Amino acid sequence: LSGLRRQAAVAISQELSKLACRGTGPSTWINQVRRRSSLLSSRLEEKPFSEMEMSYIKQGEEALQKSLSILGDQDGWKTETVVDNGDKVQSKVLPDVGKVFRLEVVVDQPLDAVYSELVDNMEQMGDWNPNVKEVKILQKIGKDTVITHEKAAATPGNIVGPRDFVSVRCSKRRGSTCVLAGMSTKHGAMPEQEGFVRAENGPTCMILRPLPGSPSQTKLIWLLSIDLKGWLPKTIINQVLSQTQVDFANHLRERLAR
Repeated sequence: LSGLRRQAAVAISQELSKLACRGTGPSTWINQVRRRSSLLSSRLEEKPFSEMEMSYIKQGEEALQKSLSILGDQDGWKTETVVDNGDKVQSKVLPDVGKVFRLEVVVDQPLDAVYSELVDNMEQMGDWNPNVKEVKILQKIGKDTVITHEKAAATPGNIVGPRDFVSVRCSKRRGSTCVLAGMSTKHGAMPEQEGFVRAENGPTCMILRPLPGSPSQTKLIWLLSIDLKGWLPKTIINQVLSQTQVDFANHLRERLAR
């Protein structure tokens, strides 16, 4: 398959050269296609992903598309919490996913600072978010996909005991919009851990955009979908998850301020 692609790239390049010679000079679109053909040829020389790596990449893309689809449907959201500073948590129940939560906040920091903290420095999240005990990157795949292991701290009073997650995360940045999506997966390097209940998340997603008219501020939307496993009353789960989102926004602000 790689050989056929390489032959196709060479053939395209040759045909473009013939077309260019027929006129006074190559047109803009010919130059564009030629550059794309050259880019394709260079990518064919890169080390291909394994079948397992491609599986993780596809899982990340699936999490991203499902999350955006959920957030794009504006119907059925019910308000869970509204804070004086404008932070808002909403929720709704989806037939194939269960109850999902949506946080909307404005952070008084530019997008690059927020993105760097959440993506580039994700392993440091346990330093500033008391709800997170540890985040560890198990594997990086290309520039957009990582596999992580997260340990969640026990809630006050140990109402919800220690949980951990193995997740595939996909980050996409297009212009002034960043999308960070993820969902639970399995990884050979991280079997279930003693003392932790292996919970599941996903699809989950964070969308970051500069606040319109105020590029020094960032609008953050966080879709949260978690199955904590074990026997827990729904009222407790709903209270814990919505409060977790509100707390996250406050801890993130404090971190960025420092």
